[in-house]
Amino acid sequence: MAVSTSDIEKTFSTLCNLVYDNRLKEALNQVKGLVEGMHVADFTLQYEDINQTYLMLLEYNFRGVPDPQRNVIFEKLKVLLLELADRVRQYALAQTGMHVYQLKSHIEKEKEIAKEEATRHIDSYSFEQEFARLLSETDLGSRKKETESLPAISPKLFQLMWLSDKYTETDLLLIKAIRESESLPWYEKCLAVSAITLSLINCFDKTKFAVLCDFYNDRQPQVWQRAFSGLVLAVFIYNRRIELYPELRARILQYADDENFGTDLNNFLLQIFKALETENITRKFREEILPDVQKFESKIRQKLDIDNLINDELIEDKNPDWEQIFEDSPDLLNKIQKMSEMQMEGLDLFMGTFAMLKNFDFFREISNWFRPFYKENETAQSSVDEDIEGKQDFLASLEDSFYMCNSDKYSFCFNIRHLPGEQGRNVISLFNMEAESIREIASEDGLLNKPGKDVFIFTQYIQDMYRFFKLHPFRADFRDIFSLQWNLSENWLIRNLDDNSLVLRTAAEFLFTKMHYAQAASLFLVLSDKPEPDQAVFEKLAYCYQMLGDYKQALEFYKRAELFDSNRLWSLKKIIFCYRKLGDTESALKWSLEAAALEADDVYLQTMLGNCYLDLHQFDKALEHYFKVEILSPENIKMLRPIAWCCFVLGKLDLAQNYFQLIANEGFKANDFINAAHVELCFGNKPKAMENYMAALRTGEINLGQFTETLDFDKRFLIANGVDATEIQLISDYIRFKM
Repeated sequence: MAVSTSDIEKTFSTLCNLVYDNRLKEALNQVKGLVEGMHVADFTLQYEDINQTYLMLLEYNFRGVPDPQRNVIFEKLKVLLLELADRVRQYALAQTGMHVYQLKSHIEKEKEIAKEEATRHIDSYSFEQEFARLLSETDLGSRKKETESLPAISPKLFQLMWLSDKYTETDLLLIKAIRESESLPWYEKCLAVSAITLSLINCFDKTKFAVLCDFYNDRQPQVWQRAFSGLVLAVFIYNRRIELYPELRARILQYADDENFGTDLNNFLLQIFKALETENITRKFREEILPDVQKFESKIRQKLDIDNLINDELIEDKNPDWEQIFEDSPDLLNKIQKMSEMQMEGLDLFMGTFAMLKNFDFFREISNWFRPFYKENETAQSSVDEDIEGKQDFLASLEDSFYMCNSDKYSFCFNIRHLPGEQGRNVISLFNMEAESIREIASEDGLLNKPGKDVFIFTQYIQDMYRFFKLHPFRADFRDIFSLQWNLSENWLIRNLDDNSLVLRTAAEFLFTKMHYAQAASLFLVLSDKPEPDQAVFEKLAYCYQMLGDYKQALEFYKRAELFDSNRLWSLKKIIFCYRKLGDTESALKWSLEAAALEADDVYLQTMLGNCYLDLHQFDKALEHYFKVEILSPENIKMLRPIAWCCFVLGKLDLAQNYFQLIANEGFKANDFINAAHVELCFGNKPKAMENYMAALRTGEINLGQFTETLDFDKRFLIANGVDATEIQLISDYIRFKM
């Protein structure tokens, strides 16, 4: 029986973690279970060799034989075991019938010859014609004369680089030729980098890390951002494994003190976290914005009688009703403005819009999901009729557009091609006008200056990848990088940066604003341990714990924030809140008194003082503070309830009755009926009291059992106000007869 893909991946993950945790025998048992069912002699021999070497190492160690190379051998065994596991995993996945592995099997036989030929002639003009034929150039139509001589990364070459598990010397020579080629355009090098990235995501190979570092170091615009993206993605995927390879570790750590690298990492990770919000944004647009737009459209049609317009003057005149219509839908305008701001910040607003536009033939070729958009591209040129005015401006503007990813730009072009002629022209005209406006805004705000332009390139590339991993028909065949645990505080690279404060703080602040409090807390916690952290770190860390319901931890950091001179009152209020949540009324009262000494007329503090005294049954003091709140905030009708209750408990029945009448004017709840009934009972007005008791039950907010419990709890206060104890016990039975 074939093993499922999920079982293979689960076993591989378990095996790797066992190796990282130095539990090699258990890891070996996992490999043995997989190898025995494959009947591949090479796997079996490798397994037996590693197993025997490890057994000998243990034998020597526990016989007391000195072995200065023990640790070196142990680390080498871990690497050998992981390398074997890589091969076994790839073999097992190939047996599942996954589309990717069928494709891989198809090209396996010819790959070495094709790579050698491409390497030898990558910079030769005469070879490019043959190169295109040999490697099956894309069938998107012949190139224009001015570009047909340029070499390119064909779909087959993309597949060869992508589907190679471990790069050979031939692969490295080919990639070196691509990287150093002066005739290969930037957009073709981008494709090569994407192929390498996909290959590394699929299978660990230290040489793939090295070539991505080389592309990054070259700093060729558009290319280095993609190389950097692939490098960082791989560092997160293979976080624990990298530490087993000293040379690789050293190669990456060369960037530890590089300020540019730190800035690039900060920009990239922020865009990753924004991409992780895509699903929420799409849902928000679908559930909140779209329904409002539809309602708004209906209202416009109704108010303006659009279906019956016959006067051409209306086309140019502003309708006086428009202002009123927008006043009727302020939330819609606010939401649209907010969404526009989110778009400019790099959040992905177009995923939902373009998700259904990835079925064009163009996207059948995997390399095209990663193809940068450039105006000279034959696909882009052929998607717009030659006779359309503004065609070249449109394509140039689309290439420069920083708020739409490359994949969506192609979708946009293909969609225009399928629009009726006049409609397509209108779309292009409107886009050109909008593009000009955005260019002016971008110029004024400096959005496309360094490092702003780098940020938008990262954003577009990450969104390209998001569409590939979420929308491709065979997406189940790929490891989804957007399902990774992006735990920055535990990442090997970030821990080893000379100064990781900017990266951690930026991510923490973003996660905090998106209410991902657990993730934000883990980052703020690291920042709180750094020398001289600022007050906001403690405040936000405490707030995260508060929102997670961990009030003890929240208290610890609110108290640390309170030690700063600024914003102290805010911290004190939070401390009071946490103590009350923990049920520590005495401490809450102590901190409330301290805070009130700073701001005697603060409504929140006076309310907390009243609540604390109420919980401590010091009703006279509680009433004093509640009265003060009533004076400070007369519109707060919620304060009427504790005032009325305290008056009742203290025997100030006339005052209590007056306050319950004020509450009745706003609408009684079940407990209001019960408390008002208590007052009437104390006055001896038994019929009115019974009427209120039964009214409490009719609200449906409480049942008879809960009513009886409340009555039993309040009995002492009724007795203190002169009600006979025996009579109180009869109330529930009387109501049972009547209800």
